[in-house]
Amino acid sequence: MPNAAKMDQGRQDFRIDDVIPLSDEKLTPEEFALCRSSVGIRSRQNSMLRQMVGRDIFAGDAGEAASPELVKGLEALDAKLNYLIGVNMLNDANHSHLKERPINLSVTGASFVSREDYRSGDAMRLTMMLPAFPPTILELLGTVKRVEKQGDGRVRVALRFVYRCDDEEDSVVKYVFRRHREMIRAESHRD
Repeated sequence: MPNAAKMDQGRQDFRIDDVIPLSDEKLTPEEFALCRSSVGIRSRQNSMLRQMVGRDIFAGDAGEAASPELVKGLEALDAKLNYLIGVNMLNDANHSHLKERPINLSVTGASFVSREDYRSGDAMRLTMMLPAFPPTILELLGTVKRVEKQGDGRVRVALRFVYRCDDEEDSVVKYVFRRHREMIRAESHRD
């Protein structure tokens, strides 16, 4: 169920509960500093892919001069190619370490259960696949703000994100707001 928590700046921070493929990794302070100084390769790849897939092939004069049949054919071809790109990304062996896990996600951070031994102040890398089109793989950095021990030896970790570029934050913002809107619509249909 979506909820909105008040932030220090007076704006609302929408939080969603979801189940997505993710993995977490504790970082040393040196690893965190090194990672923080450069944008992750997955974020760069996703940015390039979004630019490629999101490019409007019908923009400009050519789309206006083309016949409606040609435009429909190109739209169908574009949709099929986008689908194949998405399926290829989902089947990529590099993502096999990501396991579907529950997460509470917002633009500012996340909360999830982990088997790692985290303490407040620890640095970490959270890799997650956002189910969007095309699928978005993000390697986000963050600092642990809170740790709650679970009864089974695992811990619930509250993480505050440290974004390295606007694309990382934009991807999370778009996903959280899209899922929040979907959850509100689903609730209104139940009433």
